[in-house]
Amino acid sequence: MIDPLNVTDTSRSAEELEEFLLFCVVVAGKNADQQAAKLERFLKGRRPFAYIRSNEQGLEGLLREVRLGKYSLLVRSFLALARSGIDLRECRWEDLTQFPGIGIKTAKFFTLHSRPGQMLGVLDTHVLSWMREHWGPAPGARGAVPRHSPQDRDLYRFWETVFFGMVAARFHGRGPIDWAKFDLDLWKERRGSAA
Repeated sequence: MIDPLNVTDTSRSAEELEEFLLFCVVVAGKNADQQAAKLERFLKGRRPFAYIRSNEQGLEGLLREVRLGKYSLLVRSFLALARSGIDLRECRWEDLTQFPGIGIKTAKFFTLHSRPGQMLGVLDTHVLSWMREHWGPAPGARGAVPRHSPQDRDLYRFWETVFFGMVAARFHGRGPIDWAKFDLDLWKERRGSAA
């Protein structure tokens, strides 16, 4: 089962990578703890992509049984992923955005928390809120940090670069930044679960 409080793991097996990617898809806009538990009930310890392929016809019913939500999107996403043959250990984050339900933020989240030494900005609501607290322009003003993750790649890249600069300034002189740790620590802090 995916533990949202300890989501970073760079030594996952192929099946664990599949489960983690499915978690990344189902958690978007939802409670991480609840979605992790629902995904666990859906998979029941089975090999994720193989299980999905063997249940193509009844997939929506199985998703509904555990109340994962976004059924039409999840059926399309899960089937496309399970049929793809994609190498989740080697693919680029950009490759993942070709699948339904995986945008820039989700693809970067998966990559950041499953591979060592990644420098990626996961511009979710927690990161954007933190940026707004430390960035000049007021919300709604020109140049203000957006409230939602940008879908346009150039705009995402711009705000990701701003984020990198803000974090680098905060950690100036403290050595290399562990971007996955910073992302997870910020998420824990923002959700009230700092450990």
